[in-house]
Amino acid sequence: MKRLVGCVFLFLVFAPLAKPQASKDVISELQRNMPSEKEFSELLAKADEKVSAFEAAIKNAKSGLDKIDAKHARNYLDAATTAHLLVSKTIKNGATAYNLVGVLTTLDDLSLDAAMSTTFLLAAPHDTRTNEVVIALSSAGTACNDIAELIFHATMRLIAAEETALNKLLDGQH
Repeated sequence: MKRLVGCVFLFLVFAPLAKPQASKDVISELQRNMPSEKEFSELLAKADEKVSAFEAAIKNAKSGLDKIDAKHARNYLDAATTAHLLVSKTIKNGATAYNLVGVLTTLDDLSLDAAMSTTFLLAAPHDTRTNEVVIALSSAGTACNDIAELIFHATMRLIAAEETALNKLLDGQH
């Protein structure tokens, strides 16, 4: 977001003065298409909730996963901690394409971790809780994937607006 503001500022400073309405139109269009800080804050808060649900599902499945290999649950919980950290960093420092791609990648990893966990649990000898645990893991993985998709679309709008501002700025210098 800060980078776009900088690009827009530079665009305003260096845009040719012969077409002032064109500059206003471009800026207006960028603002319409650009995801707001509020939109990103809401999406990231939801992502943090989904990470917490994933964490709870892994903790619930930990005893079954530990029977298979103790490193699985530990690694998945470490991934959740990383996701919480990236989400809070992005909320604090602002949504940049770089930060958002990190969040998306981590959410994708959590979704995959949930799928792997269900596979491990279903392949192992079952107990009475297995179905409940597998359903919770599957739901948590799907939720991580769903919020990642929403963040992805907002991120693509952010990148498109930044690229448009930068291209307009560079075209104006020739």
